[in-house]
Amino acid sequence: MISTSFFFSSFPIGRTPVVEETVQRVYFADNIAFGHRELIRKFNTLHQGEIEVVPIDLPFTKFNTNQRKELIARNLRSRSSRIDVFSVDLVWVPRFTKWAEPLSPYFSAKLLSELVPQSLETCYVDGQLYAMPIYLDIGALFYRKDMILALPDGEAINKKIQESISWEDLLTITAKHFPDQPAYMLQGEAYEGLVCNFNEIIGQSLLKPNSRDMIDLTDSLIVERVQFMRQLIESGVSPTVVLNMTEDDCIDYALKNDVPFVRGWPTVDNEGEVLYDPVKFNKLALAPLPHFEGYESSPVFGGWNMMLSKHSPVKEASILFMQFVASLEGQTIFYEAEGLLPIQKKFYHSESDEERQQRLSKVAKMFEKGIHRPAISDYTLISDILSHQIHSVLAGEITAIEGLQEAKNKISIIESIRN
Repeated sequence: MISTSFFFSSFPIGRTPVVEETVQRVYFADNIAFGHRELIRKFNTLHQGEIEVVPIDLPFTKFNTNQRKELIARNLRSRSSRIDVFSVDLVWVPRFTKWAEPLSPYFSAKLLSELVPQSLETCYVDGQLYAMPIYLDIGALFYRKDMILALPDGEAINKKIQESISWEDLLTITAKHFPDQPAYMLQGEAYEGLVCNFNEIIGQSLLKPNSRDMIDLTDSLIVERVQFMRQLIESGVSPTVVLNMTEDDCIDYALKNDVPFVRGWPTVDNEGEVLYDPVKFNKLALAPLPHFEGYESSPVFGGWNMMLSKHSPVKEASILFMQFVASLEGQTIFYEAEGLLPIQKKFYHSESDEERQQRLSKVAKMFEKGIHRPAISDYTLISDILSHQIHSVLAGEITAIEGLQEAKNKISIIESIRN
């Protein structure tokens, strides 16, 4: 249950008018990390005496993404002015449009053309711009390069991993070189991260082409791929502890137990040396996710967008802040301070040989193969159903076809109500 005492103490209780007050205060709700604070500090310095952005911290350490979503929705539903700009997981945008100000009049075609196109795809609802990206993310494979290079054929294996290794080759390598230990960490807890893993392993959009309806979850290929996920755990390639693990848990376990492969997000680099064993963490290398032979790596996009409350009394000041966040200057501050993947194209097209630049170039290639989760208002309901049923399959409680059939039945009810 969400603490109502925290909710009311975290948000400013309205704006008290003061005769001499000339500063417009913009209340910005997000997980306020170091990069956010640097961004806000710089903006407030540039607009000193005119605009002040006031951060409202909803930290991931206290709230998971669903709890954050409900806190913000509750506030906006009340038509209060306690939030002006708010951050949303990119899959939430359709859910929040009812409380959001359309942004098309405020962002020029020039600025939009400077942004990574995939970062903007989730910002439109029915052709209208309702959000602006803050940063982007994408599913990726992390692997212990030191462990791979130590193998007799390590150089060749490392090259194959960097080019995107097939699942078939990865399992052959693990059986040969890591036969008596876990070798791959997937996220198996019943939450959104499991749905991302599922989406990446089935390798296709969750929606039918040009439709708002789900694909047939009982298709033979999808059943086969979910059985594959279960087999990873049954065979010991993935330890049973993954059933209760999120991304951070998986990386921590992999490092502590020398598991060579783990699925994660590139943005973990921004806190990795603090959260995990810094020596082992720095031995992790980044690569595209595995793919099945005859298919391509299909990573899922992650990231966060910002939206403007339609009830904000300081819309112009809020827009200035949002423009600054999306600008090259703002994104540079964000990237340098926190390591989050920028939304400005310019970051990905440098010919520098610097290691950080090579990493961005690698990520840009992953973007080209990335797939988005459904941009529909009831996606979170659908995701909850999928995560619960797939988790039950991975735990061995039901078969793949039983879990997928049940998910299909429940989702069809949601779709019938929507349509």
